[in-house]
Parts: sequence; structure tokens; C-alpha cells
Amino acid sequence: MPHVDVNGARLWVESEGEGPAVVFVHGGLGDLRLWEPQAKLLARRFRCIRYDLRFWGQSDAPGEEFSPVADLVGLLDELDVERAALVGLSLGGGLALDVALAHPDRTWALVHVAAGVTGMPAAAYTEEQESAYEAAEARGDLDAMMDIDFAVWAPLGAGDTMRELWLTTPDARGLPDGARPSRREPAHERLEEIAVPTLVVVPTHDPPAQRAVGETVARRIPGARLVEIDSDHYLTLRKPEQVGELLLEFLGAAAPASK
Repeated sequence: MPHVDVNGARLWVESEGEGPAVVFVHGGLGDLRLWEPQAKLLARRFRCIRYDLRFWGQSDAPGEEFSPVADLVGLLDELDVERAALVGLSLGGGLALDVALAHPDRTWALVHVAAGVTGMPAAAYTEEQESAYEAAEARGDLDAMMDIDFAVWAPLGAGDTMRELWLTTPDARGLPDGARPSRREPAHERLEEIAVPTLVVVPTHDPPAQRAVGETVARRIPGARLVEIDSDHYLTLRKPEQVGELLLEFLGAAAPASK
């Protein structure tokens, strides 16, 4: 590929394997490498597509209003993918859920991993942490910003790989003037409308408010399956085999007969 032009942005895309399409959407604390172990495992049965969100990793874009939902759907169009399973981590899980609601005809399964829901508050940071983060951001202290994020999302410890991934984010690199996501419709009011097979994964060491969101999603989406994994927010890196085998089993059972 590896760059694909979508809605004025150049999105870095990696694809491997053949079969029904699975799109992996990374979280806010890193780039497409957050899903690398699982994509490599699933590529023996599926067409595994990973991409860096606009302004993350190796993707770039101009400073303008944009829609992450339109970017994901536009990527499907550019890759000639009619329908895909959407597998999202954290920020990416909320985005996957929004796309499944806005474009149910493009989705054959949904996996919501340690993720939020548009319009559903989840206070993961204390007031002190939020104030300290804002102060560190104002003085450009990336190490302090990273340490606060890791205190919340990586209580089991953060190594060099996680620090490298954090540096690929807009929080670390900044955004061009004028860049802002467009408003997304609240998904929390429409969870019962999800009609595709859905897996919800909740890490046991995530902040309580974040875990509660996942439990709510699993309870309200008809037929959704809830699985807890003994990890923190970086579960795709900490428990790569366990997460990968779970996805392989779930998506294998849900996959359409043909692409």
C-alpha cells in the first residue's frame, strides 16, 4: 500500500491475509502496532486491515474539520471492502461502535475492547490528574504527561514499547491548526440497535468507570458476549495470545460464508 488517500488524508495502512475482512482500530495511546500480534494471528483466516488514525503514527492530514467515521468508511471504499468486522481498542472501540450504528450494512461483527461510547461519560482521571496533565501539556513536558497517562491506563507498568507508542499520538506531536473532529451522534442512546454479533472485552485493571462502560455495552446490545481479561488497558500487548485466540474463536463463528 502503504498510504491510502481518504477524505484528504493520507492514512497509513497495513493489510495481510485473505478471507472476510477484519479492520482493527487502535486506541488513543498508540498506533496500529497496538493490534499487531492479533492481526498476524488472524491473518491465517481473515484479511486483516490495520491503519493509523488521522494524525496518529504514520498518517498525516491537513488542518481541517474531519470525521473519523467517514475516514473508516472511506477506507473500506478505497480498499473495495463491502463489509468488515470492526475490532476496536479504547478510542478505536468507540469509533467502531459509531460506524456499526451509522453503517450497519458495512459491518458483519463488532468487537469493543476496553472502549468507550460516544456520549457516555467515563471519568477515568481524578481532578488532580487532569489538572496536572493540563499543566504538563502547557509547559510541553511530555514525560510528565506520559507518566500521568500510564498511572491511569498502565498500572501494571509501562516499558519502552509503550512509551514509544505514546509518542506517536497527537498529544505528543500536536495537531495542525484547524484540525478538529466533527461532532458524532451519541451512541449510548442506540446500543439496542446493534444487530451484528458483538464481543465486549473488559480488562480487570482498567479504571472502574471505564469497566462500567463496557459492562453496560454488553448488557444493552442484544446477544453481546462479555469477557474479562486480567490486564490493564494495554491488554493487546500484555496478553497477545489470549486476546488473539479469543478473537479467532469469536470471529470464526461469526464470519460470513464469503467476503
